[in-house]
Amino acid sequence: MLVKKFANVGFEEIGVTDRRPFGLEDIRRYSLFSPDFLDFLQRTMPRSRHGELVYSTVVTARKPREGAAHAVH
Repeated sequence: MLVKKFANVGFEEIGVTDRRPFGLEDIRRYSLFSPDFLDFLQRTMPRSRHGELVYSTVVTARKPREGAAHAVH
């Protein structure tokens, strides 16, 4: 779905170069969420999910060359 969204806004040569799980302990290293929220996740999420709460995805793409979007083939 993410690749489709990139294509919909005009990017080309779209590729997913990396995709890996981020677990609860990985997320704790960043200050995106409060400690209270992370403690809540730890208590409420099944232990089997603690290693894969979200995924980190690296996507590469390029904008079309100037005028390429209007070229007639």
